[in-house]
Amino acid sequence: MAAKIKVIRKADSSEILNKEHNIYLGISLGNKWFTKENMREYLHWALKYTKKRVAFLVADTLHAINYEVRNNETPEKARKRAIRMGDKMISVIKELIEELPLKQQGLIDIVRWDSIDKSMEHVKMKEILYSEFKNNKEFREKILELVRTAINREKRDFTDEQLVSLARYVLEELPEILNGFTYNGTYYDLYIYPDDSLLTKFTEQLQQKEIFPYLHAKLLIKNNIFVELKV
Repeated sequence: MAAKIKVIRKADSSEILNKEHNIYLGISLGNKWFTKENMREYLHWALKYTKKRVAFLVADTLHAINYEVRNNETPEKARKRAIRMGDKMISVIKELIEELPLKQQGLIDIVRWDSIDKSMEHVKMKEILYSEFKNNKEFREKILELVRTAINREKRDFTDEQLVSLARYVLEELPEILNGFTYNGTYYDLYIYPDDSLLTKFTEQLQQKEIFPYLHAKLLIKNNIFVELKV
């Protein structure tokens, strides 16, 4: 079944159909939706509608936060485990790329989380977001609300300390969701994912200055576009 757009945030369908943006696939290692078959459909759709190039963004070291909190692992052990999981995902992605004609293979980037996490723009944005989380009660509560909603389906209780630790995932991810990223000279500014969420709604509100408007200038917020794509 061909992939179809369900929700678009911060754009309209004409921008996508006219191939005005470089598309990337955000890969969450904790989301079992990311099978080889589903990612194949995403890749074919992205190649059809991207401006120039397509990227797989594998959020491997970001996922280490989940191992730290949910499995009570040390940061070092969690990071190593997350990297191993990322390696496995990248092996699958490479198999998908090899299925394509050589010309299309050359249009695809595989990006690991550390590649964008260490960029100057990403680091500066994180510093501001962590400061807001620490000093702004309203912002802190909004982030914790996003976390509580995300874990609501899990049949386990989390302590307040664990909730704060899980909030790191949101704070670490927000710069990319807000602004996209640049990799090897290509600016990726449209990401596709299987589900819309309160986080993507929150991101759009920040981009539109509907909430915490002062953050727009402080964070130099751009208009990274979100598309919920169904297979």
